[in-house]
Amino acid sequence: MMSCSLSQLWVRLQLLMFLLGASCTAFSPRGDPSTLAPDINSIGTSTFVPDHAAASRRPTAVWSTELDSDPLADVRTSYIETSRQYRRTRFAHDDWLKHRSPDRFFKNLGTILFSGIYRGIAKEVLTVTGIATFIWAWNLFLGEGYVGLDGVHQDPIAELPLLRLPLTPFTLASPSLGLLLVFRTNASYSRWDEARKAWGLIINHSRNIARMGTAWSSKSIEPSDDIRREKLQHLAKCIWAFPRSLARHMESPFISEADYVADLLEKLDPDQAEGLIASAHRPNRALFDLSNAVNDLPMHALRRNEIDKSIVVLGDQLGGSERLFSSPVPLFYTKHTARYLTAWLVFLPFALYE
Repeated sequence: MMSCSLSQLWVRLQLLMFLLGASCTAFSPRGDPSTLAPDINSIGTSTFVPDHAAASRRPTAVWSTELDSDPLADVRTSYIETSRQYRRTRFAHDDWLKHRSPDRFFKNLGTILFSGIYRGIAKEVLTVTGIATFIWAWNLFLGEGYVGLDGVHQDPIAELPLLRLPLTPFTLASPSLGLLLVFRTNASYSRWDEARKAWGLIINHSRNIARMGTAWSSKSIEPSDDIRREKLQHLAKCIWAFPRSLARHMESPFISEADYVADLLEKLDPDQAEGLIASAHRPNRALFDLSNAVNDLPMHALRRNEIDKSIVVLGDQLGGSERLFSSPVPLFYTKHTARYLTAWLVFLPFALYE
């Protein structure tokens, strides 16, 4: 007789899809600081107030013509990579209301067919589903036969060995696999959280520099309002240049270079923009320009030292961002987990057939 009903098959396919979705979440690279860059469109005080609505609408990475020479262009332009720029969630008041709404459960169920996770791992889901369907068809039509709609058992076309495995090894392996995935998920979230805190410190100390520079500019040292205003405008431009250069520093050399150059030429003085563009390490050059702008402010030296403390914090967060970007979770661990999970999912359909 047929060993599994259609309802049982459906439940098992859903289980496989859920496991694949969970594995995609566990292995998604979430510690990249460049994915945390806010939308920076203005110079001055508004530079340091994140526009949550604009950030959720406007991608910060724009594909350029340099992709033509990119050896990884196919991977870089795949859905799972291009959609990353739209997954930088920043909540405002209305977003929290929607997030807490009881209707969110029905909304999430209604959009399950448009899930970005399933779309990103469509090949993996279809592969495992195809294996499960092949095993089901083999065992029914070539192994033990099936029961038709009329309730009569139909003999198999050819009595070949059944494709099946005992379920016990998978049951015993499940706890260890769960521990591996939980550790990987926790490590990914920890890296993401550390990167977000680093970017938050950059925003906070950028505001501090702008605030202290504006409040401490002394009229007794520089009586001209126009000169003081010009120097503060230059300070604001240098403050803007650092997070913009850091975000570009963390991106691929094959994307967004033209946008970065255009932003610098539009908002900075020509000499400063050209110096940043030609620099080997642009964030360091931006910090150098920022230090010079602070030294040029009309204020007491002790107050400059206080502002310099915030610039030192910016340099520390630059180093921390580079560390996160260049040091992934040990590859031998991620590869071992990926192989373990792949083998478990590929052979699981053999054990689910009863």
